[in-house]
This record gives sequence, structure tokens and C-alpha cells, in this order.
Amino acid sequence: MVEGEVYRPPSDGPHPAMVVCLGVVPFGVEHPQVPVLGKALARAGFVGLLYWSPTMRDFRLDPEDVENIALAYDWMIHQPYIDANRSGLLGTCVGGAFAIMASATALVRERVAFVSGYAPYSSMWTFARDIASASRLNGEVRETWQVDQLTRRVFVQSLTAWLPPTEADLIRGAVAEDGSPLTPQELSADGQAVYALLTLPDPQEAEEALQLLPSGMREKLTALSPMTYIHDVHAPLFVHLHDVGDQVIPVGESRRLQAALKGRSGMHYTEMNFSHLDPVKGKLPFFKLLREFWKFFTAVYPIFWQACGKTKVG
Repeated sequence: MVEGEVYRPPSDGPHPAMVVCLGVVPFGVEHPQVPVLGKALARAGFVGLLYWSPTMRDFRLDPEDVENIALAYDWMIHQPYIDANRSGLLGTCVGGAFAIMASATALVRERVAFVSGYAPYSSMWTFARDIASASRLNGEVRETWQVDQLTRRVFVQSLTAWLPPTEADLIRGAVAEDGSPLTPQELSADGQAVYALLTLPDPQEAEEALQLLPSGMREKLTALSPMTYIHDVHAPLFVHLHDVGDQVIPVGESRRLQAALKGRSGMHYTEMNFSHLDPVKGKLPFFKLLREFWKFFTAVYPIFWQACGKTKVG
């Protein structure tokens, strides 16, 4: 059982619909801005299904969510007030990556008119290396990256969740800001591999530590990577955006997605200067802020154009 909220326009429809995955929401799903989003979608003519992942609410990522989001989309497009030919998925942050992966599943991929991600990651392998080493690629140069606390927390929670609970708690306590270091002998072989990844600052050592994770964990990292699914995304419209200075997910992740999809029809990619979806936090001068809002509007406009059309999907 999973939880979601449906927001509908006042008329009978059928309406285009959108499954929205907001990813890990640090302020909680009860935050007053959440219904503002749902109501805004309804005013724009969409039925919005806001999907709340039980694992993401626990600050964890799990491959099972991919299928769950696809199941939510499948349920939604079978409602009598929905026009499946104009419906799709949208996600923000890690939710954007999961929306992309869900749109590629066999259950729904021929019935998705659009998929959109704001600041998604492309691969858990590259993303994990960047988090573990507190560094990111800027073009061909690797630079220091001040990892957002939320990103670090989700990384730690997700990796340790695949260990026995007692050992998971031990490692979480040790890597906390005021934690005491462990000695490897206190941990199992799997626990030692996870702990090494969480305590290595060097990118090369982080890469080696990733390869030393247990096979089951490596399989989960691959299953959590949009690059694994990208060629099965059949949606005729693919829109994604990313903030250049994003501290939660590096912009290089979206650039890798863009490179993988280069030459594909219906592909739209935009880089912006908000601060991880927050236009206020970046403190841009007024006219630059207006420019960024215009970039955002022109980036997402194809989704609304698609929703107004009658192009058949599947």
C-alpha cells in the first residue's frame, strides 16, 4: 500500500493527467506548499496524482519504487476522467530520476505521452562516487563539491538499509557529524565495504570502494540508475531541467543524460540558475530572475502543448 493525493479540475473531462514524484521531501508531505502544487495542476487542466513513496519518506531509495510509480500511473490512466493519450510523469530531484525509470517499464512505456525531470541524476554509480568523494565533474575537471546535507543523509540511509539493522545503526552513528569512528573488525565484510565507501574522500578510492560492495548492492545501484532504462523510454516528449549550481544533485548528472539522448526527437534540456528549484534562495537580481522564470516557462511549455493536443500514444 502506498499513499497519494489526487487533484482534479472541476469539469468532468477527460483530462490529461500527471503522476508527480517529489522525491525525498525534507519538510514532509503535510507542508502547505504541497496542496498548492496539486491545485495549480488542476487549474492548468491536469489531474495531478502526487505519489508519496514510503521509502523516500524514510530518506531511502529503493528500486521497488520504480515499479510502484508505474503501477500508480497505470491506475491513474484507467480512471474514466483521464485521457491516457495526453498523460505522463513528472518528478523533481531523485523523483525525476524515478519518473524517468518508471516511464520505461513494460507496463506503461507505450502509454506515456511525456516524461519530465527537474534535477534528476543519471546513474547511482556516478552520483554515489560524487557524494562519497565530495567532488563533482565540471566539464573535464573534477572540483570540490559541498554535498547538501539531505543528499548525504539519503546516501547513508540507502546504503546502510541493505545491511542488518544493528550494523546499519552502528555505521549511521559512526558517520554522523558527531559520531565516533569504527574499527573494521567491528563489522561484517559487507558492513566494512559500506563503511569504507562512507569514509573515503578520494574519488579514485570511492570508485574502488563501489566495486567492492556486495554483488546484491551493486545490482541495486544499477537498478536505481536511469541510464539502465533510458533506451526503453518511448515517450514522444522528454523534458528535463537542472540548476547549474545545484548542491543536491550535480548538474553533470543531467548533462550525462542529455549526452545519452543526443539526437533523439522530442528531447528538451534546459539549464537554469535557480537553487535546486528555489528561485528565491539563489538571490538573483530582479531582471536575471525574470530571465530564469522565462527559461523555465519555455522549458515546460511543450508539456502543456502536448497535453492540449490529440496525439495518440501507444
